[in-house]
Amino acid sequence: METNENLTQKLTYIGLDLENIPDKLNFFQSINCRMRKNYTEKNYRVYTFVNVNDIDIFLTPTHRLTDYTEKYAKALPLGAYLYQDNDENMERNIEFLNLIKNIQIEELENIEEQQKKFSKKIPFNVNYHKDYLWQIYYSDVTGRYFMLMPIKESECSALFYLIKKQLENKNEKIYVPICYANYSYKYLNDEEIDELEKYLCYFTKQWPLIVEVHDKENNMSIQIVGKTNIYDNIKSDYKIVLENQGEAEDFYKLLKVLFILETELSHHYKFEVKVTKTGSLKLYHEGKEIEYTNLLTFIKSEYVKGLEQLIKTKEEKINLDKKLKTLKEQTKKLENDYYEKEKQISTFLECKKTFFGRVRYFLKFKNKKLSTKNKTTEKTEETNKLKYYERPEIKEAYTLEELVSLYENLDKEINGVKDLEQDIEAINKRIDILQTKIKNATQYIKEIDDHKKSIFEFWKFTNKDEAKQLNEGTPEIHTTKKLKKVFNYELDFEDISKQMDKLERETFTKEETDNIFIATTDILNDLNKVINNEEISEERVEELKTQRENTEKVLSFDILGGLSTDSGKIKTLGNIKHRENEKNKFNVLNVKENFNLEEYKNTLKEIINSIEKSMTRYKNIIEMPLYKVGELEEGFNVFYINPENALKLANEKEAILNKITLKENINCLPFTNIIYYNNNNNTLPLGMHVTDGILIDTRKLELKAKHKDSNYIITSTTDEPKIEALKINIKEYEIC
Repeated sequence: METNENLTQKLTYIGLDLENIPDKLNFFQSINCRMRKNYTEKNYRVYTFVNVNDIDIFLTPTHRLTDYTEKYAKALPLGAYLYQDNDENMERNIEFLNLIKNIQIEELENIEEQQKKFSKKIPFNVNYHKDYLWQIYYSDVTGRYFMLMPIKESECSALFYLIKKQLENKNEKIYVPICYANYSYKYLNDEEIDELEKYLCYFTKQWPLIVEVHDKENNMSIQIVGKTNIYDNIKSDYKIVLENQGEAEDFYKLLKVLFILETELSHHYKFEVKVTKTGSLKLYHEGKEIEYTNLLTFIKSEYVKGLEQLIKTKEEKINLDKKLKTLKEQTKKLENDYYEKEKQISTFLECKKTFFGRVRYFLKFKNKKLSTKNKTTEKTEETNKLKYYERPEIKEAYTLEELVSLYENLDKEINGVKDLEQDIEAINKRIDILQTKIKNATQYIKEIDDHKKSIFEFWKFTNKDEAKQLNEGTPEIHTTKKLKKVFNYELDFEDISKQMDKLERETFTKEETDNIFIATTDILNDLNKVINNEEISEERVEELKTQRENTEKVLSFDILGGLSTDSGKIKTLGNIKHRENEKNKFNVLNVKENFNLEEYKNTLKEIINSIEKSMTRYKNIIEMPLYKVGELEEGFNVFYINPENALKLANEKEAILNKITLKENINCLPFTNIIYYNNNNNTLPLGMHVTDGILIDTRKLELKAKHKDSNYIITSTTDEPKIEALKINIKEYEIC
């Protein structure tokens, strides 16, 4: 219960004497502020340093989330709650005393420390913890700031901190957000800021927060904070500070140009986002940073490169067009040749139906020999190719419009080349079919001519029941590529993990899952030492004994064998209740007081043998990317499905992130729930709720390095200007 002594102590700390109210607090003027209609504010847009003596204090009997018009209508100056000339003011005075009773001096001291840090450097995230408590507004009518404090809120520490500072009569500035304040639009206009948000969201895949910040000297800057995807699902904080109009306009134009290039010419441009060690955001193209200062050079080089591609494409199109005309002429000759032979064969087939027809055909074609002239000319390549296409003169600079127009023209020419290639492919197939038909027709006519030595032999040949038919040509075989499901962590992980867990429960015995469990612990390093014939010290065994002694409920192992006294206790895993116990590495290893190094090595060998056999019996069910931090071990390695979980093991300022794509039917061992828990009561939920790790034996895989890159992960802390930067060196491997 609050005592008068505690109340006096708080008033003394604040410096407030209720018997002698200073004039600066005992004022009665009303608020004069014009607020825009239908204005909503989800995030503060303006942060500034305000002199504590420039803030008028008003109290309103509402809550913080009450509509502003109601708070404004009910607001009264602080003096109305301090003056005691009538009963109504007495009631307000009591309400004010109750507010003082609710505050804690520690809260005011925390604000003091917080503001001291802000006076040295603005927080990285611009906003800070409990910044919403200030409720400070700006009146463009009076040109003054005012606090509109809802007294029905339980936290009023900001109010009394401000009163304390005003009573100290120091020209001290505090760093606060301004409610319902819009951008000043000094550097960028409304439309440009909206577009800037859109461009940043496009490149970073996260919506940014744009804040106008005024420092202690009232110098304005636009500060943009947000998160960005830097590699797969890995996100990083970033911050962009634009300190003047030139910087703001340059950054806006840079993003606009790159946005137009990537959206209008998506087949040609894909810009990569990177974060620097200081948390700044950079954009790269083909490994080179793009800045506004080198934007004209970049556009010119891209124009020249595109122009060369356009010229080569036009040359190729002309050559392909000439080749197509040649092939059409060749096709026409082959069609005429085939038509002549088809006509002769048709005449023969019609004449052989009657006696007189056979005689007439024999006499007509008796002395006519099959032409030996090769009319089935093979396809020939056009040798007279165009060697040079006129190049225009290169200008000093090019506009974005010219670059986009060039690449649009290039796309049209590329499509024209693709159409010609398809036409040539089709006509080549037509030529192949015609040549096959001509070959078959020639053989058929030759067989007829071979039987025209005498009328009797010809008569005998035409009386055959089955005549050799013409072959239409070689049929085209169409192959279809089997489509594979693409793994998406957010959409598929839950279902896939349940399938993995169910499959492991059906495949492995309890002893086998116990042995796999050892690979989830720090014993994994010792397993790899045994695999690589490295020594394990006696101290390691003693360390395990010490750990065993410090672990609760291990002594039940000898009697209960995996069960424990709390086996009926309800636990939660993945928001599902169960009554199963976690596995204990000391029970699996059978660590006892007389446990020695030789026993430990033999146990590790048995576990390795068991894991290797188990791994041959389980195969991956879907292709997915996996990640591991640190160097790859020769032996057992734990990879993670979510790269952010892998990065939790990075404890240095720089780390290696390895990525492999685990294909279907590759041997592995997922760390599902059955690996971590016993299931004696059959209540264990399916899935991977403990971790998303997967054990892989790199000795069984042939890994080929295919890509290297690096980036920074920036982690910021609320209220702190400093950041934590982790450099990740990315190594991608392909499983051969």
